[in-house]
Amino acid sequence: MKNFSWNFLIVIFLLCSGFFPGQNRNGSTEIKSKTDYTHQKSKVVFPQTLLGFTRERLVAYSENFSDIGATYKLKIGKKLTTMSIYVYPADVSNENLREQFLSFNTVVNRNGLQEQVLKPEFIKIPSEKVIINGIKTVFDYNLMMPDFMKGQKEQINKSLFSVYDCGKWNIKFRITSESYDEARLEDVEKLLLVAFNPLKIAEENKLPESDAPNIVISKTAQRDSLMLQSTIVEAQAKIKWLGENKPAAELLTGLSDFELASHEFAIGEKLKFYAENKGKLDSSPDTDFYFTNLQNITDNGYLKDFIYDQTYGVVIYSEGESRKQKYLDYLKTYNITEEFREMMYKIYY
Repeated sequence: MKNFSWNFLIVIFLLCSGFFPGQNRNGSTEIKSKTDYTHQKSKVVFPQTLLGFTRERLVAYSENFSDIGATYKLKIGKKLTTMSIYVYPADVSNENLREQFLSFNTVVNRNGLQEQVLKPEFIKIPSEKVIINGIKTVFDYNLMMPDFMKGQKEQINKSLFSVYDCGKWNIKFRITSESYDEARLEDVEKLLLVAFNPLKIAEENKLPESDAPNIVISKTAQRDSLMLQSTIVEAQAKIKWLGENKPAAELLTGLSDFELASHEFAIGEKLKFYAENKGKLDSSPDTDFYFTNLQNITDNGYLKDFIYDQTYGVVIYSEGESRKQKYLDYLKTYNITEEFREMMYKIYY
C-alpha cells in the first residue's frame, strides 16, 4: 500500500487524439561495436553473443542515445530465429503498457499476412525490493518473402512479444522463429529475463515514493464543467484505488491498472459525483446523454464489458471475449456508439 500525496497536477490536454507522443524514432544511429556494449543511460549491457545468437545490429533511436535496440540472429540450416531487445525511457502512466501492446498489435497487422487480435498475458515478477508488471503474447506471424525461384513465398513464423515496466525505463523483447514452437519461445524469453534482468533495472530506477501521479484530461472531457469535474473525480479515484490496493513495491515500478476493480471503483465515483452535482454545475446535452448511458450500462450489469471494450481487451477479465458479442448487441439495442468508449484521462509521472 502506498500513501500518495494529493498535491497532483491536473493538465488540460488540448489535442484530440493520443495523450502522449510515441518515442522519437527520427535520426536513428547505427552503433558500431564488436564487443559487449553498455548503454550508459540505463546501464543495460547488450552482449556481442547471447544464448548462441550473434548481435547483428545495435541502433540508437534518439539523438541522445536514450532509446536503444539490438537485434540478434541464429540460423540453423535454413531456419532463422531473430531476437530483438529494446530499452527506452518509460512514459510512466496507467496506460503505458496497454498503449504499447495495442500499438504493437497494429504493427503486426500491418506487416503480417493475416489480421489478428493478439491475446495479452499479464505478468508480475517480484523481487525483495520491487514488483514489475508486463504484458506478453505469442502468435503466428507469417510473412511473404522474396524467393529466387517463385518470386515470393510464404514464411511461416511463430513470434513472442513482451514489454515490462521497470520504473523510469521500459524493456521490450521480440522473438520470431521459423522453427521454434510456443514452448521454446517461452523458454528463450525466460533466459532473456535472466540476461537483461528487468528487476534490477527497476530497482535502480524506481519512481518517486511519496509524490502522487499527475492527471491529464482529454479534450472531450473539457466540454463543460460537469464533465470536467466528473472526469477529475474519476482520475482521483483511480489514484486512490492504486494507492490503497497495490503494494508500494509495485507502485515504485509503474502505474498499470489491469485490474477490473480499479476501473469499476473509479467509474462508480464518477457516476456518484455526476448524480450529486447535476443541475449545480454547467452541463450539456452530450454530457447528460453520456452519463445516462453509463448509468444504464452499470444498472444492466455490463460495466465490466464496457471496461473491456474501452481498454480494447487489455484488462484482466476472463469472460470479456466470450461476452463481447452480447455486449455489442446491447449497445446496438440502446443506440450507444463506439465513440462512447473514449478514455478521457490518464494518470502519469
